[in-house]
Amino acid sequence: MNEAVDHLGQSAASVAPRLTGRVRSYRIATLLVLILTAACVSLQAPDEDYAAGIAQQLSKRGDHTAASRQYLELAAQASGHARQRYLILAARELYSANDMTGAGRILDQVEGSLDATNLPLWAQVSAEVRLASGQPERALAALDRVDNIEQSQNATQLLLLRGEALFRLGRAEEAIMALLEREARLSTPTEVTENQRSIWGGLQTSGATLPLAPGVFPDDPLVAGWLELGYLAYSGRSEPAQLRQNLEQWRLQNPGHPASGVLLQEVLDNLDALMNYPRHTALLLPLTGRQQFQAEAIRDGFLAAHFSLQGLPTRPEISIYDTGRLTPAEAYRRAIVDGVDFIVGPLLKESVVEVAREAGQTTTLALNFLPDYRRTPGRFYQFALSPEDEARQTAERAVAEGHRNALALAPDSDWGQRMLTSFAAELESRDGQLLDSVLYEANSQDFSSAIRGLLLLDESSARQQRLRANLGQELEYEPRRREDVDLIFVAANARTAKQIRPQLRYHYAGNIPTYATSAIFQLGSSNNSDLNGIMFPDIPWLIDPDPVARELQQTLGRHWAGQADRRSRLYAMGYDTYRLMPLLNGEVHRLVAPMAGMTGQLYMDDNGRLHRKLSWARIERGRPRLLPDLPTPLAGDIDTAMTEN
Repeated sequence: MNEAVDHLGQSAASVAPRLTGRVRSYRIATLLVLILTAACVSLQAPDEDYAAGIAQQLSKRGDHTAASRQYLELAAQASGHARQRYLILAARELYSANDMTGAGRILDQVEGSLDATNLPLWAQVSAEVRLASGQPERALAALDRVDNIEQSQNATQLLLLRGEALFRLGRAEEAIMALLEREARLSTPTEVTENQRSIWGGLQTSGATLPLAPGVFPDDPLVAGWLELGYLAYSGRSEPAQLRQNLEQWRLQNPGHPASGVLLQEVLDNLDALMNYPRHTALLLPLTGRQQFQAEAIRDGFLAAHFSLQGLPTRPEISIYDTGRLTPAEAYRRAIVDGVDFIVGPLLKESVVEVAREAGQTTTLALNFLPDYRRTPGRFYQFALSPEDEARQTAERAVAEGHRNALALAPDSDWGQRMLTSFAAELESRDGQLLDSVLYEANSQDFSSAIRGLLLLDESSARQQRLRANLGQELEYEPRRREDVDLIFVAANARTAKQIRPQLRYHYAGNIPTYATSAIFQLGSSNNSDLNGIMFPDIPWLIDPDPVARELQQTLGRHWAGQADRRSRLYAMGYDTYRLMPLLNGEVHRLVAPMAGMTGQLYMDDNGRLHRKLSWARIERGRPRLLPDLPTPLAGDIDTAMTEN
């Protein structure tokens, strides 16, 4: 086997494309039926090892769908223990490709006849799939089938999944116990610290289900200490100064607790950074004129964050300047004269360019990006809900899921051109390619011609017509689309996307993975079922809200009845803008670590631009379903996967 695998480095590039092209003709569902019903014939070991190595190479390349098909083919020709293991590995590849339905169906089929050696791997993959599908109770049921987790090779991963499932079910005490058991098996300080961060993160997400008072904590001092720490953090989340005092007191009372070292110091350092607000802040927004709607949403989100935080050592004074009445440069100068020491805004791109000419006197956080060719002044930062960032993340996600050959539809507009350019550049930087693209009329309702051209359906029709003419008789005919495409990127707003997606299905492209940006989804809109199957990135506020976000959504709904859904993204931007100020207000003036915001994981590039890492969702039954982060590969190689646990 090793000799065969050694040759993969030289031959995978030529073998994998042939294999991928060949197996595309199989449908996974059909192949699975054959596996489960046909008689099994074992391969010769060298051929089996070589084919398994090819599956590994496909997985490492990110082509998880092709890897799953390869494992399914291996399962179809194997028996017993090996057949089961190949099926589980196929399910893991489908999970990596975000096909939870296909992965779950394979795991369900295997479950009834599992042998003991395959049980731990099956439990791990099942738990991953069920957690990603929002079914923590089913994940826990799968893990409970492993009687002796401590004797499994993948014990640390099983215990991590068990902790996550229990936290999601509100069983924090049991979750902590599982992760403490895991911690006892870890060998390096880095691993231990990461495990403690897992406990801390679980406590933050399950804070509402923690005991209401320390008096009901269990007798175990380690577990009780963790629960009390989580209780203090959740109950004091809106009063950072008081929270810091409470955490310091906890550390004095629990000097020997594992959390009192590196982890708690990280938490305290972050709290210090989050309290370093400026004394006087100016907010520059166009509160009159065409952009009033957007400006009001950002302003109200900014003020919501201001009033939600209590007990700050320095609470900033806020002055608001209307750049609809004053020019942006005039508003900036007036703010300087008024003695502000931090400026937020302006909002419009041309306004940001105007202010940048005068910036440098005080720290400024603009709410749009300067053009790439403009020099960034000192102490000048930029934050925007950039659609270009979303297009780039779409390409990144597609390639990571094994989809490299793309078609694209975009409106014939400045926005559409920017989306197409950003998507194509990122795709090509990751060894993908844009096979073809079409720019459509922005107000169009019929996209048949564009779609048929992209899919080469007209060429198929022309071939049929020539054949009919040569034979002189009518032929049964079904057009065939091109077979070299892995994904379709759709740049469109919600109204247009609801027209494009059904037409893609009509033209035989409904099963091609389709990606878009958040522009396709508007919370509260109707007919979202027309978008079923589309994957897109969006802000956590909308598709993965934490308890604080849910509270803010309720507040937004009360004050903006009927308009809250349309204002959500901008409101979240205003909220994050306020929370960014202390991180940019220190001596270093840099966001040194990503910040978990309402609009995504925020991080800064070398030019002072703040970018967002977004959450991902797929529209199912008209609703966005959260997709998991891209999973890490299974530890080890095919040798490990095929040995007994």
